[in-house]
Amino acid sequence: MTDIEDLQELGLTKNEAKVYHTLLMQGTLPASVLSAKSGVSYSRIYDILESLVHKTLVSVIPAPTKQYAPTSPQQLSELIEKRTTSLNQLRGSVKRLQKLYTERAVDPVIVEFGDKGFHTLVKLLPVAKKYSYYVKWKADFKPEWVRIHDADVKRNVDLKTLTRYDVETKQNVDKWITVEKNYRQIENEGIALSIIDDKEVMIGLIKSDATLLIRDKPFAKLMKKLFLATYKEATPILKN
Repeated sequence: MTDIEDLQELGLTKNEAKVYHTLLMQGTLPASVLSAKSGVSYSRIYDILESLVHKTLVSVIPAPTKQYAPTSPQQLSELIEKRTTSLNQLRGSVKRLQKLYTERAVDPVIVEFGDKGFHTLVKLLPVAKKYSYYVKWKADFKPEWVRIHDADVKRNVDLKTLTRYDVETKQNVDKWITVEKNYRQIENEGIALSIIDDKEVMIGLIKSDATLLIRDKPFAKLMKKLFLATYKEATPILKN
């Protein structure tokens, strides 16, 4: 960066920086000469000098022809302190804005359609820390789902699944119960569901080809209670 740009970073306007820098380089000058050497128009030079005097960066020397002299660049330290204070205040503002974003800006309900929409919402789900409960429709046995399952197991996440167990799903479910014991059977006419850590619930409406992501703690806690009550009465699916 140039000296002019550095001065602008400290809060001077471009013209103020040019005038002050010219005075530092040339010494005491009358306004007319200062205008010519700095490149700041004569119609603007007095306003710029008045501003620099106010900022204690320029002093006026009374004479038959008024002269202007630069004060020590040490005066810039005060500008740095003011800028630092301003930046610290801005950091506080950023934290408040982040809190506002976290609490309010995130949509509490998102709806997507189709297979692409489903996978879009899956990517938004948080990593489970305490529990993940599922109601499965197809119980697809895919490598990426298995990796997520294995990672959850390593973190001691409580895993429970309710799934339909019929001719269409039996092959997939039989694969799942080789890696996960907490599978139980439920009648299901077209719903997929996941509940994570009292935070988020994702619901797949199979016949409507729609997926909802609901970020609402009271709703998630209620769905957890309903899930656990149903899970308790459901029939375990055992290895053949």
